[in-house]
Amino acid sequence: MKSFLQKVNTHRNMKKKMNKLGNKLADRPKLYIDLAIDNYVVTRKEDNKQMTANTVKFIQWNENGVGGSLHEEPAIGRSIVLDLTGPESYKWLTSQIVEIISNTEFKTKNSTYTLHKV
Repeated sequence: MKSFLQKVNTHRNMKKKMNKLGNKLADRPKLYIDLAIDNYVVTRKEDNKQMTANTVKFIQWNENGVGGSLHEEPAIGRSIVLDLTGPESYKWLTSQIVEIISNTEFKTKNSTYTLHKV
């Protein structure tokens, strides 16, 4: 039978091992996709941040910097908006696209993104 101190030491050792393992696992990127609602994966290439979305639209800005019309296709000057549900309700909004690298890769004022349909 273990004494109280032996149990405490065993618990501490287990906790140390779990912290080391947890730190290794925390460094791995995680992406949780709900296949019932998530249709797209957008990845910011600079830090590999990934966002999932049900809908992806491209918003055109007017001269005053106010969002105007929504589009299905990317174009220079438009921003990528994920899961837009209202005028100020969305999951993610990029800065304006400055270069279209390919059908699935876009460079904005701040970052480069890839867009893939799941």
